[in-house]
Amino acid sequence: MYRLISKIKPRQSFISSQLGSFRSVSYTLPTIPLLDNLKISKDEFKGLYSNNAVNELWFKRGEQLVEGLNQLLEENNINPPSDLNELITLTFNKPDLYGIYSYASLIHNLQFSLESLKPNESEAGKYSIKKSEPNDLLKTPSISQTFNNEPTDPNLREWIINSFGSIAEFRTLLLNSAKGIKGDGLVWLVAQATYSESTMRNNQFSSNANDFKYSTLSIMNTYNAGIVDDSIRSGQITKLKQQKQAKIASLRKKIQERKHITKDQEHNEESENGNEEDALAALESETSLSSDLTLGTVEEAEAATLYSDRKLLPLLAIDASLRNYLLDYGVFGKQQYLDNVWDCIDWDVVSKRAPIRFKQSFEMD
Repeated sequence: MYRLISKIKPRQSFISSQLGSFRSVSYTLPTIPLLDNLKISKDEFKGLYSNNAVNELWFKRGEQLVEGLNQLLEENNINPPSDLNELITLTFNKPDLYGIYSYASLIHNLQFSLESLKPNESEAGKYSIKKSEPNDLLKTPSISQTFNNEPTDPNLREWIINSFGSIAEFRTLLLNSAKGIKGDGLVWLVAQATYSESTMRNNQFSSNANDFKYSTLSIMNTYNAGIVDDSIRSGQITKLKQQKQAKIASLRKKIQERKHITKDQEHNEESENGNEEDALAALESETSLSSDLTLGTVEEAEAATLYSDRKLLPLLAIDASLRNYLLDYGVFGKQQYLDNVWDCIDWDVVSKRAPIRFKQSFEMD
């Protein structure tokens, strides 16, 4: 997916052992044949983008992101892996390398979202790129059950209907989720597999999507440089939990030390000691360590039910960031842009990305 250029001199870095590379690599802008052809022919992306917007969104911004990534790799003396996704995984939890993670994720998201689309060749697509007016914000939303560009693959249609109720409900949820994004962000259609923790540990390094049993489809939003990767989110939750436990251990140690102070100091330290014990009790309550009967926290529930035992596979991404519609549709054109995006979704690409669906069976007594 990503073309690479090897430099002559290999260099080592302080994380080279983790990156597992002794060859210096620079990333270049990935190839999207459709957009390359539009650049050469100077045609517009029918039904969605003008040729100028395509150049700004992909070629100009994409090159800026790639240059920024390569510059940071150079400054940090890092030899990256050939797989950009691996670079994202290796840098997401390193604050000093956040810039590298951010650039790599933005490139990944930009490519994924644009590869999800195709030109709208219908007659209506010729007239759908236009600036919106302030009054367009006051228009009553359409509740029509008929619209263009429904997915035709029977397996994908059935999966969407089983997961969301109908194609119309799915379209409404997808576009409304995108419309609700303020600032930079994407809405994703993902296939979801749920496992026990032990099963996930045994399969977490598998590269074959069919090793997991994907049973449902879901919609989720990411913001800024966020990507669809629950292993990252799970790691963040685990890290926060470990930080809390370390703080509790530190407080316990401090309280124990204060219990051994001389009697002359006890009276002076009594108030401070009481405050520390209150803090310890509060932390223990939050992390459910003080009693087996405590309910637990929202963070623990997320770690147990949303992230530790879940595998997500992205199938479709829509970029809802302002820059994607400002040039062609204006400040008030987000809704028109999103309606046009729906008409340009390449469902063949989505179907090819989709894993084999696992249908749960229920036996009646």
